[in-house]
This record gives sequence, C-alpha cells and structure tokens, in this order.
Amino acid sequence: MPAEDESVSSDEFFMLWTLIAQTKDAILRARQIDYMRYGISNERRAILWIIQNNGGHSTPVEIARHFFREVQSVTEMLKRMEADELVTRSKGSGKSKVEVRLTEKGLDVLNQSLYNKTDERIFSVLSPKERDQLASYLWRLRRKVMQDLGIPEWQIAFPVKPNSVKE
Repeated sequence: MPAEDESVSSDEFFMLWTLIAQTKDAILRARQIDYMRYGISNERRAILWIIQNNGGHSTPVEIARHFFREVQSVTEMLKRMEADELVTRSKGSGKSKVEVRLTEKGLDVLNQSLYNKTDERIFSVLSPKERDQLASYLWRLRRKVMQDLGIPEWQIAFPVKPNSVKE
C-alpha cells in the first residue's frame, strides 16, 4: 500500500499532465479555426513548419522524428500534401530514399499561418514575465522527456531557445 505522500504526489502529477494535455488540445482546436482559412490542419501545418525549420527540405524519417509519429503515417500525409501542391517529394540522396521540399504554395500557406491572432489572444492572458517563465518550464519538461526517450537534443531542433533557459 503506498504511503500517503505517494498518493498525493501521484495525483499532483496526474493533475499536471491533465492540465497540459487539455490546454494543448484546446489551443490546437482554437488554432484549427485559423488554419481552416488556409485549408490545412494542425498536422499539415506542423509538417510544413518542420520542413521549413530544416532549411526548406527534409525526409519522411526526420519529419516523423520531429512529429513523434510513425514514418508510414507521415508518408501518407505527405502524399496527400503533395496532391494539394504543398510539398514535392523526390528521390533522395544517401540513406534517405525520399526528400521532401516545400512548394511556393506550401511556403505561402505556412507563412500566412505562422502569425495569427489566436496565439496572441490566448497567450496575452500571461504577462511577458509569466510567458518567459512558462517557456522555461516547458523547455525543461521537453528536455527531460527527450532524455527519457533517448532522443538526443540535436535530433529535434527548436528554432529559438526561450530567453530564461539557462544551460
């Protein structure tokens, strides 16, 4: 039978996980309304962002790694995105059999979707200092999860490290 402190601690951790999960899901739903104007989903937008963050080209394996998805499901999404002229897929070099590049249309859709009022409206409930603190906390949690999963930090690049994060 667990000690009283353990059950309280477990409930606390579950509550934190639930808050993070529900907040993430609610923000994604709110953002999806913005993305509908561009005819893309949260998943498609994330893939466009990953490719752009990787210099405008990537491989299905790299995208799957960043997206925490199976390569097969990413490949299917990429096929549909290619049909919609958001990306092109071509024969890759080296180990990668396929290379994915953004099209002009894909880059345009991504750029339009990057800056939306939804993010500003949601996150402005926090002061700049609170947003910085939140970014720092999320960064630390992200780093810990990646360590636990055995994923080197360099494998999943993040474009900007939060200001308050100290190495």
